[in-house]
Amino acid sequence: MNAIEMETDVLVIGGGISGCALAYFLAQEGLEIMLVERSGLNSAASGSNSGSLHGQIPHDTFLEKGEEWAHSFGPTLGLMRESLDLWKTIEDILDADLEVRLVGGLLVAKTESEMKAINAKAVIENKFGIESEYLDRNDLRDIAPYISEDMVGAMFYPDEGKANPLLVAPAFAVQAEKLGVHIFRQTEVVGIAKEKTTFRAHTTKGAIRCHRVVNCAGIDVSRICAMVGVEGVIKASPIQTNVTAPIPSLIKHLVYSASDRLTLKQTTNGSCLIGGGWPSNLDSSTDRLSVSYDSVVGNLAVAIEMVPQLEAAQLVRTWPALVNGTDNWIPILGESDNVSGFFVSAFPWMGFTGGLIAAQLTADMLMNRPAHPFTL
Repeated sequence: MNAIEMETDVLVIGGGISGCALAYFLAQEGLEIMLVERSGLNSAASGSNSGSLHGQIPHDTFLEKGEEWAHSFGPTLGLMRESLDLWKTIEDILDADLEVRLVGGLLVAKTESEMKAINAKAVIENKFGIESEYLDRNDLRDIAPYISEDMVGAMFYPDEGKANPLLVAPAFAVQAEKLGVHIFRQTEVVGIAKEKTTFRAHTTKGAIRCHRVVNCAGIDVSRICAMVGVEGVIKASPIQTNVTAPIPSLIKHLVYSASDRLTLKQTTNGSCLIGGGWPSNLDSSTDRLSVSYDSVVGNLAVAIEMVPQLEAAQLVRTWPALVNGTDNWIPILGESDNVSGFFVSAFPWMGFTGGLIAAQLTADMLMNRPAHPFTL
């Protein structure tokens, strides 16, 4: 990219799943698109998450925030369901194996009181069109014999699953570039000026003039918003994920615990990914992440209690990452009321699941098609 002013119709800021998918969807409409990414594509949360595809209210947050919050979150479930529908077809659309497996999710209880809380959550989810199936102890053993016999039951969510986060955003980028999208890596936006009907984005590799800006910057959303005087509510939270050496095929589902934070699944090569939002360490003076030993121990203990055979698996790596989130968990999608032409596309906490529908809805808005009422 030369240090001269360039021009485009839409400037997409952020090279994760949401930004790359949006660039692809808009290019399909024939728009002129540039995408800038301050680092490498897929280098932040979109590539460092564990690849879970969620379709339910997060149980630990439900327990923390209660039923009133769950009802306010309810409409987001519809977006997640639409995103899962997109996941079902995305490999054919992109002509790529992304290891998408919608094998179903199991929220597992070890006490009757936990099962009662799971049922209360499912009642709210059902009001918003989310299908689930109650499993007693015997049903659970039939569908998932690898789960500990100490568990009393579960709720089964048939549309949940997993995909490989290392593959998805790059696959969108490949197809977007074939459609003419200009992608600039290692290019940081350092300022944005609104000039009547256009924007002038100042980057580390020159200026870009455009008619519209879409902020898909993940944990950097609030910093980009501030450049145009829009308040951002996205915060970055440090988490970590554990991965084992490959073991024989064992875990068929996306597994959660009703007792503590856990997401557990097995990849196509046999490795088990163990996460659930356990915190990593973030040095506030350097912004450097490091692994929390306490979180490793705690997370693995929950996983082994759920699937005892994991005790023999070898842990080979734990990686920390930053995930973007908001206090209310509600997506931020749409055009700013105060800055015409400035859009935000952010799906907090579950951006890998929701990245596809966030990109599709944002594309609809840019094309002036009716969309869901999630706005800044």
